[in-house]
Amino acid sequence: MKTLKEVPGLGIARLDRGGLAYRLSEPLTIDEVAGLLRETWCRRLTVSDASADGRYPAEFRALCELDGEPFVLVGRIGQGS
Repeated sequence: MKTLKEVPGLGIARLDRGGLAYRLSEPLTIDEVAGLLRETWCRRLTVSDASADGRYPAEFRALCELDGEPFVLVGRIGQGS
């Protein structure tokens, strides 16, 4: 697996320490996360809530496929860049 992956419209994602998923460094807005559902390369999307105390932000996990290569994309949901 490559260490970096270019994700269309979202930028560069880096392979996480466990080597199981690519993580975006900047948070996405909720509209950007919802837009993943419209992308032909996004197969499945799950979202987790933020903790009530604000310690843990909301996150998303997407099962994707680009150029025939399946991968998992994860990231935070927030104000975005």
